[in-house]
Amino acid sequence: MDDFSFKNNLSDVKKLRALLNKQEMQYLQHGGIPSTKIYIQFEGVFQGADIVWNACIRTVEDYSIRNEVASDPRQFICINIEGGVHFIEVALNIPLINQGVIERTIIMIRKYKRLQIGRHEYGARSKTQ
Repeated sequence: MDDFSFKNNLSDVKKLRALLNKQEMQYLQHGGIPSTKIYIQFEGVFQGADIVWNACIRTVEDYSIRNEVASDPRQFICINIEGGVHFIEVALNIPLINQGVIERTIIMIRKYKRLQIGRHEYGARSKTQ
């Protein structure tokens, strides 16, 4: 994953829960909104195990600026595990990331039961909407 990293990658669900309870939050946010890219950390389930998602949510346009893509890129989810730390990157066909987008993306990730390692494109292409 390109520049996708945190200073404090989390893999311990209990530690994340303690941080979230202390701050009375549903997720940890790194960076301000609205933005074209935001990093968050939240609890989820992957392949039947409770985990911490270290997530990057970004616009397809932001991803396209920083990476070589097809002329008409699609939305995608990319999952990677490094050293027991779970990373997920989601690129959405929207102009900006705001709190509502973050919350809906968390819900989408939590509800989707067939998440798999790797990159998976979905939805309409960027220039057809």
